[in-house]
Amino acid sequence: MHLIPENVVKNLITLWTGDFKGLDCGREDYKLQPTVIDAIGEACVTAGSTTPASFGARVPNLATQQHYFTAESYTLWTTLLGPVVLRDRFIHRKYYLHFISLVRIFNDCLKLSIDRDYVDINLRKRIVEWVELYEKYYYQYNPSRLSTCVLTTHALLHIPDDIINAGPMWCYWNYVTERYVGFIVRSSKSRKNPYASFARRMREIAQNNAIKVKYQLHDELDLSEQRTDELQGHAVADYPDIRVFSPRAIGPLQSQQLKAVKNHILRNYVVSEGVVGGCIPHDVTHWGRIRFLNGGDTIRGADLVPHSEHNMTRDTSFIKYFHEVDKNRNHRNLAVDMERRVAYGQLLRIIEFFADIPPAFEDNQPIDQARNLVLAVVRPVKLHRKNHLGTPYYQDGKFSPLEVIDVDDLSCLVARIPDHTPGPRLWALCERQDAMGGGGSEDEFQ
Repeated sequence: MHLIPENVVKNLITLWTGDFKGLDCGREDYKLQPTVIDAIGEACVTAGSTTPASFGARVPNLATQQHYFTAESYTLWTTLLGPVVLRDRFIHRKYYLHFISLVRIFNDCLKLSIDRDYVDINLRKRIVEWVELYEKYYYQYNPSRLSTCVLTTHALLHIPDDIINAGPMWCYWNYVTERYVGFIVRSSKSRKNPYASFARRMREIAQNNAIKVKYQLHDELDLSEQRTDELQGHAVADYPDIRVFSPRAIGPLQSQQLKAVKNHILRNYVVSEGVVGGCIPHDVTHWGRIRFLNGGDTIRGADLVPHSEHNMTRDTSFIKYFHEVDKNRNHRNLAVDMERRVAYGQLLRIIEFFADIPPAFEDNQPIDQARNLVLAVVRPVKLHRKNHLGTPYYQDGKFSPLEVIDVDDLSCLVARIPDHTPGPRLWALCERQDAMGGGGSEDEFQ
């Protein structure tokens, strides 16, 4: 946590801004222009409103508020913002590609599990190559620039050994410790006797945990806000891992929504087009929020819970999800061949209803298909391109027709980072890495 984002990346930023120990660029040309630094800072601020709070705190303006950066800020900047806002910013592209190599190394270190042979051979080799390029670009083998060869750069070479000996970085990073310390510090309102408050809070936590274990009251004595929301949410039969929340409304589906619901039922159930309309009631329940239990994301439907920049709310409606796509959809004479793919879009609302689907028959035996459905109405984005890390981009306002999917096919929230390419505005859709709480992947996007 501290080695890469808060030391190596921080040093790189100060080198790029010309603030590293009074050194100039030497024979290289990696310094960013002041106007570029200001633009990057503004992009950091803009991304704060389009990055869900579950990703972390808002990243301050890099140009004017870097002194407010924390380890979490540097981590988010490294993994989410940096690869987007630094693209095409340097006079020579090699500095950007060098940074991207570091991000790839960091992302590998954040994996929940990692192969030992990969660490010992591939990762070790990549880190050595990165350090050698760092020395070439910034140290330049000039004794007067020896101050660029700080201890933390050398410490990168020991990461593979640390992973082999102790496991992936998340096993021993300090986020848990620092957040616990922050929790304890906030328990004291007295500046004169803070330690008495700290001791009382720690004793109360220990007592609460002891009662949980002794009397099996883990759920009943869970005082977290997440647990409160789960108890207040609406549970739906056949969907034990989700809760839906207000705002709630009951009413008919719009024509486009009804068409998308019919298509979903036709794709996933044995039913004819002439019958599918009768499976859907006239009035359905519309929900504005959905939460996945056991630490999952809370996603808002943009139709019922609109994002407000004026009220400083953060947009939590853009998602990654999975859906079935006909590989032969552009070839009318070929048979339908469905495959599961990754897609991105904006959640508009959650709808709940009982689908009275007629039974299907297999070997003359009826198979019940009627069930409660909780569906997500999604506005898919039209992907424009990808960057070096495989992060997809889409053009602002460019969406495909509405699509309806089962809520179990929702994967995770994504952040939107503004791109600076001239022309129509583009947004990068960024996910959290594994240990930072990102959603898993079933297939690579094609």
